Amino acid sequence: MEFYETIKTRRTTREFLDKEVDFETVRRILEAGNAAPTWNHSRNWSYIILRTEEEKEYAFGYAKKVADKFDEDKYLHGYRPYPITLTQKMYGHAMPRQYSMLKNAPAVVIPVFKGGNVKLDFLSKFNPLATIWCVLENIFLAAAAEGLQCSMRIPMEDEHDEVKKKLKVPPTYMIPAFIGIGYADPKEELPEQNKADLEKQIHYGRWK
Repeated sequence: MEFYETIKTRRTTREFLDKEVDFETVRRILEAGNAAPTWNHSRNWSYIILRTEEEKEYAFGYAKKVADKFDEDKYLHGYRPYPITLTQKMYGHAMPRQYSMLKNAPAVVIPVFKGGNVKLDFLSKFNPLATIWCVLENIFLAAAAEGLQCSMRIPMEDEHDEVKKKLKVPPTYMIPAFIGIGYADPKEELPEQNKADLEKQIHYGRWK
């Protein structure tokens, strides 16, 4: 697949076909992740792979609670004094699938990176986090090039430490996201997204 075609093909999916993914394919996708730039040239990240139903149920209890208490119909169709936005439509589609999009993925990849705790006092401390997101983008694109797609959940509040403890991740490592990998269900109804207007985004010389 041509590179620009891969970019256009890549999307987040939250509903997967019941179809296995060959682990050698997952390995190729992770090798693409390893090709990402790294701020300190050490590439000190690792990957936890979950493939069994038991492993995923054990890891993602927090996500299940979030999904179970979300009322999609009430959120999307309840009274509003203003028109629903595209962002709200996407949120209403995504929230009830926060658990199933991981549990039903043939493979879940949990990248971990050595970064201690990211703090906001100056931007260079974001270098480890910026690097791991380069890894994630390579994974998303490589999956699309393989004819697969990814789901993604960023851990909320206490969820990060809860999953980290369950999976025995070392104290100095952090988890940026949980990534489900599989064959996207072509019947999944996807909410409309905003389309960027590049001409309005470009500023020449300075912000005007």
